[in-house]
Amino acid sequence: MIENFRLTRPELTLDPRNDGRHVLDPAKPHDRESVPFIVNIPEEGISFFTYTWVNCEGRAGAVVCLFGPGIGEEQITLGLPERPISDEMDFSDWRIDAFTMQHDLQFRSAEFAFTSDEVDLSFTFEGSHPPYAYSAHKDGCPPFCADDRIEQAGRVTGTLRLGDRTIAFNAAAHRDHSWGTRDWTAMVGYRWFVGQVGADMSDHFWHLNALGQMHLRGYIVKEGLMAEISGIDISWTLDEQFRQKTLDATIADEAGRTTSLRAEFFSHGVLIPSPDLTLNEAGARMWLDGAEGAGWLEFAWQTDYLRHIRSIPEYAPRPGG
Repeated sequence: MIENFRLTRPELTLDPRNDGRHVLDPAKPHDRESVPFIVNIPEEGISFFTYTWVNCEGRAGAVVCLFGPGIGEEQITLGLPERPISDEMDFSDWRIDAFTMQHDLQFRSAEFAFTSDEVDLSFTFEGSHPPYAYSAHKDGCPPFCADDRIEQAGRVTGTLRLGDRTIAFNAAAHRDHSWGTRDWTAMVGYRWFVGQVGADMSDHFWHLNALGQMHLRGYIVKEGLMAEISGIDISWTLDEQFRQKTLDATIADEAGRTTSLRAEFFSHGVLIPSPDLTLNEAGARMWLDGAEGAGWLEFAWQTDYLRHIRSIPEYAPRPGG
């Protein structure tokens, strides 16, 4: 239960009313609100995410994406284009064609369902700890990311149908929820990671390069205590297409603790939220302080830069590194 966790500071989390929809500013063209859920099913070789958003003009869209060896060589991407929605529609009952989502508006649980000819997906999400708020950081939420955003690990139980194959799952999951300015072009690149071991240990960091600086936000949950990240020593390896292979990190938090992280990636997908930015997604088997769980790394590249370095064979990472 999320109330069993202690916080180093009360401002690490937000009032539950923020589980619902926010008012966006039509005078700010980059204002938007979004809610993704990400799920790994390592034993099936499958990773997937669901993603919905609404912009400052009151137009909303959604996408469901599945990838990994259990899906095949090509990822499955099922998108619903933006269309006008009612100002009254809230995340307590969010409906875009066959894409539905219901938050309990308490940051505890949510229901999701999506139906198509190719894929049927439904699950229940249960949060494992109070949501972490970016506004808790001494410098606040970076202004190009959002007015504020939350990150929350959890568990999902559900069913996935792929053609004539049906998979029941009980798996690690994560959701975030952001509202306000999202300027993808302001970000040079970043590494956004989430991982968890059962319901008792989880971590998140966003390590990004923007406005001429490196920015770091995130948290560690373990030993019944949530603490904000205070520093990170991070390294990674990439394949010949500059996709994630491994990630190693040592993470310090404001409670004076150190957490070790190792991730080995088994699935790869891609999301292009803007022509300027390519997001390489990857699901992982992961270890926090040596305990095994599941993780996910979103590695952002400027699209033209990634196209350029992929075009020159001499730049490709060497095998094993």
